[in-house]
Order: sequence, then C-alpha cells, then structure tokens
Amino acid sequence: MQRRNNSGLSIRGFFPKDFLMSKVRTYSIFLLAFFICACIPQVSNYKEPLKDEGEVFIYLQPMPQEAHKYRFSIERISAIRANGSNIPLTLSMSELKGAELAGSQKLLASGVMPPGQYRKISILVKEAYVRGEEGEAALLIPEKPVWVEHIFSITQKKATTLFLAFNPLKSVTDKFSFTPVFSPVTYERELTNLTGYVTISDLNIISVFNKKTMMIIGTISTGRTPKGIVLDQISGRAYVAVSGDDAVEVIDLFSERIIGRIILNPGDEPNELSLTPDRRTLVTANYGSNTASIIDTSALFEVSRISVGQGPTSATIDSRGLRAYIMNSLSNTISVVDLSHKSLFATISVGTSPFRGAFNLDGDKLYVISRNSPDLLVINPSSLIITERIFIGTGAISIKVDTQTNLIMAGKKASRDVSVIDPFSLMFIDSIALGGTPVFMTIDNSENTLLVVLPDMETLKKINLVNKKIIAGIEVGDSAYATVVMGER
Repeated sequence: MQRRNNSGLSIRGFFPKDFLMSKVRTYSIFLLAFFICACIPQVSNYKEPLKDEGEVFIYLQPMPQEAHKYRFSIERISAIRANGSNIPLTLSMSELKGAELAGSQKLLASGVMPPGQYRKISILVKEAYVRGEEGEAALLIPEKPVWVEHIFSITQKKATTLFLAFNPLKSVTDKFSFTPVFSPVTYERELTNLTGYVTISDLNIISVFNKKTMMIIGTISTGRTPKGIVLDQISGRAYVAVSGDDAVEVIDLFSERIIGRIILNPGDEPNELSLTPDRRTLVTANYGSNTASIIDTSALFEVSRISVGQGPTSATIDSRGLRAYIMNSLSNTISVVDLSHKSLFATISVGTSPFRGAFNLDGDKLYVISRNSPDLLVINPSSLIITERIFIGTGAISIKVDTQTNLIMAGKKASRDVSVIDPFSLMFIDSIALGGTPVFMTIDNSENTLLVVLPDMETLKKINLVNKKIIAGIEVGDSAYATVVMGER
C-alpha cells in the first residue's frame, strides 16, 4: 500500500523515479566526500621542522640615505648551487622603497634548501623608479637576473643567515639604467653578552640579535612551535619549550647549536618554563596535559611530573628556588609546587584566569595578571593569601617587575600599552604607548631598557626605562612569542 501525503497524492507518484535515484546518488557522494575530507590531515599554519634539509634567511641591511629617491620591486630571488642548479626562495618583501627602509633591517627572502655549497644569489628585478622634482620616472631594468657573488654553505637541520647591502650609487648608470648592486655583509661572531633571542613559533626558529644595535645577526633552527625560553647565563645555555614536539631543547649559546633534547609525554604541549636560581631545576607548564614537569638540568631528564589545574600557561619560581607557582588559566587557580619534595603543596583559588606572574625584589610579593580581569593580584607567598587587588584595566597579557626600582610593568592587549604601577602606593603612575599588543617583556640590565615583543606589529621594541621613549625596533614576524637577553634582570 502506497503512503500518501495530505493532498492524497502518493509520494512515489509525485516524484519521478529518476529524481529519487539522483537524490540518492547525490547524498551518497556527499557522504563519501565527507569521510574522505575527515581522513585528510588538516593543513597547519606551522611548518614542519627540518629533516634532511637546511634553510636560509636573507636580510636586507638598512638602506643608506642616498637610496631615499629609489623604489624598485623584485620578481624572484634564487640561490645558485656550486653545480649551477637554481633553488628558488620565498620573498618576504617584493617592493623596496628606499625612503621607508632607511635605518630598518628587513627579511628579504628565505627558504628550505638541500645541504651543500652555494656560490651566488640571483635577483630578478621587475620594475624600478626614481623620484625627481617632477615626480617619479621609470628606469630601464636588466632583462636577466643580476648575480650577487656570495659563497655560503647550507647544513642539514641548521639555519644559515645572510645579509645583503644595497648600493644606490652604483646601481644607476646613464641616469636611466637601473641594475641593482648588492654586496654581502659578514658579521664577526658577536660577544655573547651582547646577544638576545626571540622565539618565532610558526617558523620553528630563534632569531638572534645584537641588543645594542638592535639588528638580527643569526638564526637557530628548533623543533616545532618554540614558545617559552629561559637562559642559564653562567653556563651559556638556553632552554626552549618546543610545544609542537612535546619537548624542551637545550641550546649552546656559544656555538648556537642544539646540544640536547628532553622528551616529555605526547600531548604535553609545554608552553612556558622557569629555571631555579641555582640553575639545577627547570619547571615547565604543560598546557596540553594539565601538568608541570620538573627537570634535572644536569641529567637533562624529567624527574617528576605533577598534576595541576586546567590550562597551565606559565611557571614562576620564587627567589630561593623552593616553590613554583603554576598559572592555571582555565580553572582560575594557581598550583603551588614544592620543588624540594616534588609534590603539589597547595592550590590558590583566585577567581580569575591567571596568566603570568612575577615576584618583587624581596620575594615577599607575587604579582599575578589575568586576561579577563582588570585587577592585578598581590599574593603573599608565605600565607598564600591575596592581600591586594590593584586596578590596571582589562586585557593584561604580560608582566615584568623591575627589580632595581620594584616598579611593576603590565602589558595590555586592550589599550596596546604598558602600564607602570608603583608597588608602594599600589597605583598606576605611568604608561608606555606601543601601538601593538605587548605579549612578552624582559629588561636588559646593562642598558636599562625594556624589550617588548609585539607580534601584531611584527616587531621587537627597545624602550628607555628612564624617559619611556622607544629607542629602536627589530622586525621579528607575527608569531614572535618570547624574548630573553644576556644580562637581563
């Protein structure tokens, strides 16, 4: 018996047989496509770490004053191997404006490459212009690429950094012909006490810079998604949380090589880490597994792991190295870990989403910021009680205490500035306008400057702590995470 609808017409009679079969086929194809797509790995914004390859980063040095009237664009850039083969690179910037590049170092191109020796860099110009009294005029450009003689080697699993300087005086002949002249620039190995380091998460690298000149001077390849970084300045080591590999890498700062890797559990996703004053113990906040790892830095081995609250983002260790405070951003708590007994000592309920913390000089106050609270919390580490709440405004994302003055600096996403708080009056007394989100801060003791990571501006800025003026900046990309410098306080 045929089923009928309310109008009395049979369903089978209302829809043609071919129509029904077409619907079945369409639905089957949809299901098949759905299951196929479900089985295809999702494309990540983060690149895979190096395996058999090496990589190169080519920086353009600041343009001289004579280049201010020139503007030209690059169509492609390649590296030429010793056997003559051509390896194309990825351009980071294609249009070069002399007026905008004076005093600014920029990443020109980069690429993953086969190991071996290379002898030239090939640059093909697309167009060029010169600005005169009557406006811009087009220049004649070469039909073939220009070559920059530059012998360099690419090493497996390592990054090589090259630097090119543009010479405007030699690039124009007969007033209308433009053949860009670039020359390689070589940096002598910097004194380690002048260096700083920035983790770049989506490129799997650490950019090395000179903290006085604020220029990139090298690159260190890491595992996947480097995030937090701490320095052992006495032994010349850096410890880096490579979140995508569930590990901590150990870097020798003198050779800029990875000399060890501490493997954690799958899914740990270590976010940030902290080192005890005696440099013997490292603590990581493992965001993915809601744990904290305690690592022996001599053996480079995880000796214990402790379950903490949900979403641990950072670890802060007291000045005596006895306790670690783990900020649990998803459970509104702070886990206090006894490092001597390697156990959970207490849990502090704070009612907000704690993100990062910092101690004052005497170690008797722990300041804690939250991304969703306008208050800066002041916690007594002896009683584990919140003693004060200081209003600083919403969106706090980074914190640093100047142990020379005890001033508290809180970087905020909402106002895109750094608030300066007096710990004695417990009041906001100043602000540093940055124009971007200050996600991480550190202080260079030798120059008395504040270094701030601003990913949305793709910049690391250096600020004079006396007059609060921005001194200089470095291009670091939009996935810069954290920075440290030798001689920081």
